[in-house]
Amino acid sequence: MKTADVQNKKNDNGQDTLETDTLIIGGGLAGLAAGYVLEGKIPYIIAEKECFPGGLSATLKRNGYSFDFSGHLLHLRWPQTKALILKLLAGNFNTLARDARVYMLGRQLPFPFQANLKKLPEKVRSECIREFLKAADAAEGKTRGKKDSRSVPDTDFYSGWAERTFGKGICRHFMLPYNFKLLQYPLNLVTTEWCAPFVPVPDRNEVLQGAYGTGGRKFGYNTSFIYPLRGGIGALAEKFAENLKGLHTGMEVVSVNIKTHTALLKDSRRIKFRHLINTSPLNFFISIQENTPENIKKAASLLKSNTVYVLNLGVKKPVPKVHWGYFPEKKFPFYRAGIASNFSKYTAPRGRASFYLEFATAGDPIDFESAEQASFKALKECGFIKNISQIETKMWLRLSPAYVIYDKDRAKALPQISAWLAEKGIQSIGRYGAWKYSFMEEAVKEGLEAAENILKQAV
Repeated sequence: MKTADVQNKKNDNGQDTLETDTLIIGGGLAGLAAGYVLEGKIPYIIAEKECFPGGLSATLKRNGYSFDFSGHLLHLRWPQTKALILKLLAGNFNTLARDARVYMLGRQLPFPFQANLKKLPEKVRSECIREFLKAADAAEGKTRGKKDSRSVPDTDFYSGWAERTFGKGICRHFMLPYNFKLLQYPLNLVTTEWCAPFVPVPDRNEVLQGAYGTGGRKFGYNTSFIYPLRGGIGALAEKFAENLKGLHTGMEVVSVNIKTHTALLKDSRRIKFRHLINTSPLNFFISIQENTPENIKKAASLLKSNTVYVLNLGVKKPVPKVHWGYFPEKKFPFYRAGIASNFSKYTAPRGRASFYLEFATAGDPIDFESAEQASFKALKECGFIKNISQIETKMWLRLSPAYVIYDKDRAKALPQISAWLAEKGIQSIGRYGAWKYSFMEEAVKEGLEAAENILKQAV
């Protein structure tokens, strides 16, 4: 099979109609990876509405700085995707051991909080350990001879599971305030499907060692990470995109008719296709479908997410060597902050550094000016900067949707929508196409797999 040129015809109304085998909606990593597999094999079109590829994995430039859409890092675990990503970056990457901190009570603790209680004030540390041991004893008493109840059940709610797993002290001081600050949604309504592998669960000895011993073992899926040396995280998307003849930026799909296998573009052109891969947000994708069943529309309307605003800052050095920090306390307006120039010095001009600060809302806008003033004060308090005069460049970015909300509505709606999409032969993939908490390598993996599925049908 060889790629044929995308055919451009006129429909009965004199409008341009493009014809292709596979339409891919969205040019983020999932869509680009799918195109990478299809290139040179069958015709395809990647319709990306922005003027650049990469989606939220792109990097924007300003005044010599490279700013990402939040702290996006590569955590590679699957041989095929790891080999491909490292091949594409071709030596243009750093491999770093995580230096992440929790900033609270005027202290800096290594991340994760639950395994590094030693630097807490004695009263708080004692509370956390006392309540943790109560929870551990209760769990062991209930599950003696059975599976550990601290593993994450699919049908539990986060707040209850966290208290049974870590105890009320750890939850009161970190787990609950931080995750509410992040999700902006009641934690007694959030289910736990997202927790593994994102919430480390150390055992009794590991918690005690982290509170009274020397620590040692690192926890979590991100103990080390990869980041491009030059070009910001967007360097990966650029490498995927550079040889994709079917990639079209500035091309926005506004409706899809799966019965006629056509998509309408914002510029009034149409695309005729055989196969469809969607990477756009699932609720949006359902909303642009023509003749969608009412039960599927209703299910899509139940899907929830929060909004994240990212304030990227260019600053004069010096800055600390930490990679990023978590901020559970209300006095900090952001929930997380990182120093991207500690991932790679080339994200900032010589003698400068680049920060990112992340603010979550339930969808409401934020007052940029007041957020900036509060943030500059907070950065000084936690030691990220010494003086506000260090700040010389800023860029606000908005992510909506940002974090998918895992609740009972999602648990009910997603299987309905997925079954309908499967019936129509539509693959909806990636973090937002599949409506889940995910990471960049998984988006690449799903793009590769979706394209391979199509190639199997073409044989």
